[in-house]
Amino acid sequence: MKVEINGEAREIDGGDGATVELVRDELGLTGTKLVCGGGVCGACTVHLDGRPVASCLLPTAALNGRALTTVEGVGPGHPFQRAMATHDGLQCGFCTPGFVMAGSAFHDRWRTERGTERPTRDEVSAALSGHLCRCGAYEGIIAALQGACAGEFDEPGGPPPRMEAGAKVTGAARYTVDVTVPGMLHGVIVRSARAHARVERVTP
Repeated sequence: MKVEINGEAREIDGGDGATVELVRDELGLTGTKLVCGGGVCGACTVHLDGRPVASCLLPTAALNGRALTTVEGVGPGHPFQRAMATHDGLQCGFCTPGFVMAGSAFHDRWRTERGTERPTRDEVSAALSGHLCRCGAYEGIIAALQGACAGEFDEPGGPPPRMEAGAKVTGAARYTVDVTVPGMLHGVIVRSARAHARVERVTP
C-alpha cells in the first residue's frame, strides 16, 4: 500500500497488525510508545491526515492513501515542543511524545481558528483528556499548551530547558523498550493464581 509517512511517500506491506507495531518495529520510529494497547493512555498517538489517533487501535489496512505523522515528523521546532521543554511539562518523558502529538494538533487547529487567543484550562484539559502521565506533569503540560496557543513560543528563546528535554519532546530519547540486539528474546511475566511469577510466553 502507498502511505505518506512524515512527509515522504512510502510503499509498505500493511499486514494485519496495528499501526503502532508497523511504526516501531518495521519503520524504527520508536518515539511512538506502546503502553496500554487499548487506546486509554495516549502514548502511541500519531496524526492520521492531521488528526490525532491512537495507533494501537489503528489497523495498518486503514493507512492506504493516507498521511501518517509520528512525533519524529513534527519537529524539532514546533511551538508546543518548545513550550513543553520550557515549562518542564515532562519528567521521565515516556508519555511525552503522545502529549506532543495531541497538543501540536490542538495548537495548529486553535491558531487557525482563534489566532493567539489563550485557551482556558478546561479547553486544554479536554483536548488532552485521553492522555495519562504517570509522573504527574500535568501543570507544566497545560501551561505549555496555553502558552504555545497564545503565541508565546512562536520563536526560540527563553530560559534553557533541562538538557534531555529536547530529546524527549522530539521522540529521540531512547528507553529499554526501544533497544533491540541480534537474537534478543521477549518474554511476558504473569502471576499465577498462587501469586508465583512464571514466564508465560517467550518469542524470538
